[in-house]
Amino acid sequence: MNETAARHPNRFLADLIQTMRSTAETARQGTIEQCQADAKAYTEKLHARTDDEAASLRKAAEADVSAIRDWSKAEMERIRVETEQRISRRRELLEQELEEYNSAIELEIERVQKRVTSFEEEVAQFFEQLAQEGDPTVFASMAAQMPDPPEFTDSDRGSIADDLRARREQVTRSAAPEKSGAGADGRQPAEEGPVPELAEETVDARLAGGRGAAAKAASSESTQVVVVGLVSVASIATFKRQLGRLPGVKNVGVSSGPDGEFIFTVGHGSDTSLNQLIPTLPAFQARVVSEREGVLNVSAHDPEAEG
Repeated sequence: MNETAARHPNRFLADLIQTMRSTAETARQGTIEQCQADAKAYTEKLHARTDDEAASLRKAAEADVSAIRDWSKAEMERIRVETEQRISRRRELLEQELEEYNSAIELEIERVQKRVTSFEEEVAQFFEQLAQEGDPTVFASMAAQMPDPPEFTDSDRGSIADDLRARREQVTRSAAPEKSGAGADGRQPAEEGPVPELAEETVDARLAGGRGAAAKAASSESTQVVVVGLVSVASIATFKRQLGRLPGVKNVGVSSGPDGEFIFTVGHGSDTSLNQLIPTLPAFQARVVSEREGVLNVSAHDPEAEG
């Protein structure tokens, strides 16, 4: 009897199972609906946040664009100012080149006048001796030995012009605008140093004598450098230029002496040792022979005389 009842559950149990199944289905449906509602709410929240984030990104981008434009304006102004400065320096350098060239020409003219005077004196002495001769044969022999006039050429002047032209080309190449760029963030790159130097010295250094000493420069002194051994005007101009490049030298003037020497008047700082610096000048083999207060006597080899 009990085995039969177990195999055939009563109506109560059947209804109970049916009710439990219905309740579980209802719970399943409610859970799914709740999940869908939560997903929808979260999606709407994402959309709202996206709009805010997009507005923030646009605002940041506009700020960067504005900063880039400001940098570009500042960079163009910097380039304009630098361009004007370089143009001004080049024009100042032209004035110095013209001064050096005119000085060299004046020295050459002085040398020409000295050679003319010397020739006139030689001819006068020759004719004085000739006038004292009474033998026609000896007179004719002596007349054949009349001094020849000196030759004058403009080769030295051409050398000076070529030298100045070469220096001008150096300055022109060095003064060409440098490439300037910005980093990925639109900012100006850090300064890498001063404007390109010339092959042997900066424009500022070459113009130091014309503009005066810097704020920290030593007090000025003047020394006369008396040089023997220079012959060509090109070498004289080169010697003067090299003197001007020595550390501490501010300006150099030159004039000719009475016995063929050349006197370079050098303005320099009080701590500049010209007697140690002059022997370092290239090509001239210069050496200080003697010195006294304010004067250095120098012996030099003229490289132009080798030709």
